[in-house]
Amino acid sequence: MTPTDPRRTPVSIVCVFNDLDVRTTCLDASIRAGLPDAPETEYLPVDNRDGRFASAGAALNDGARRARHDVVVFVHQDVYLHSLVALEAAAAALKDDPGTGLLGAVGITSSGSVAGVVRDRVVMIGAPSSPSAQVDSVDEVLFMIERDRVLEQPLSEDPDLAWHAYAVEYGARVRDQGLRITTSDVVLTHNSMTTNLDRLAEAHHRIAELYPALLPLRTTCGVVRAPGERARWRAAWRRRHGVATWIRESVAAARLARHGRQHVRDVVLGDVRLTIDDVLDIVSASGVDVVNVLPTSADVEAWQPTLLWRRGRDVAVTATTAEGLGQSVTARSPGRALLIAGVDGAAVKALAPALAGLPHLIGVAQDTGAWILCSPAVPGLRAPWPARRNAPFGLRPRTAAVLGPVVEARTELAR
Repeated sequence: MTPTDPRRTPVSIVCVFNDLDVRTTCLDASIRAGLPDAPETEYLPVDNRDGRFASAGAALNDGARRARHDVVVFVHQDVYLHSLVALEAAAAALKDDPGTGLLGAVGITSSGSVAGVVRDRVVMIGAPSSPSAQVDSVDEVLFMIERDRVLEQPLSEDPDLAWHAYAVEYGARVRDQGLRITTSDVVLTHNSMTTNLDRLAEAHHRIAELYPALLPLRTTCGVVRAPGERARWRAAWRRRHGVATWIRESVAAARLARHGRQHVRDVVLGDVRLTIDDVLDIVSASGVDVVNVLPTSADVEAWQPTLLWRRGRDVAVTATTAEGLGQSVTARSPGRALLIAGVDGAAVKALAPALAGLPHLIGVAQDTGAWILCSPAVPGLRAPWPARRNAPFGLRPRTAAVLGPVVEARTELAR
């Protein structure tokens, strides 16, 4: 397949960045690796280290005005693109469908499900995209717009949308014009180092003011509701959703414990995406090998092994099917942690003999599924998950031998 193939359209990639090291090790490295297969790719990084642009919209619009290809891809600096070919295929699909005004890597449907498969830090999230499926909004991590459209209707530079929800606003805008929003599986890892929610509420409030007819509007960061409904819905929804999630996770933990020949209190309820760096600090791992379990070998082929960096540690990410998991455990490297994400009860049961003599911790979260962390320093690891919310059915987590001064200190701080 050549760059002129009608099923592919060369793209202009625009990124606003404030951290050159992150951009270099993530986005730059991935584009450089993908260029042999997509040599016409144009890359336009926009430097905002000096705060020249007051908003992401202003910076990205600047890049779009300099773009030479028909489709402009806006992407975060901490993204690793595993396939520029997949990006070009998505761009071709956007051009071929005049009814679609915006296409993203990951979005939220009106029912609340995640459309589009991406690796978020170390865990796969989302369901495969369908060309016919519509979403309420797409995430800012990566989205694309036809160049003529974005030049005629630039991204918002509203101060309330400076660094949040600018893709949500654009999606609402095109929906207001009778166009659709869709997603496409462009095969990316979002190697995010932080979670920034500053002024997110203000951004959602502004969306609600601009597009009342589209409310409630689902986003990857929550639901945008009408002003009069926010306080009432927020409190009630959080209570009911939190309890329901905890119960579902507790049931899943009980099943995993049974398959893994453990007690349910040995299973943690926690999102390993948010704690992976702290965990690696505690177990003093030189790095981590991440294995994502995917349904079929065809899915695995799209996710080539990649080396990323987090806080000075190398993160070797790869994917396999359930049948290949045993080799992942036996081939683990000394001094490194092993994280297997996306397992189910059958996988835990199949791995139980190999894990029997290997220090490991099983965890589960509704949004990311079950995971297994293997490391010699794992026994007693509870500091990242200290709350009763992290224990199935309210059971106090089992306490094991303390690992040493570091873990003991972390545990005391977490109580």
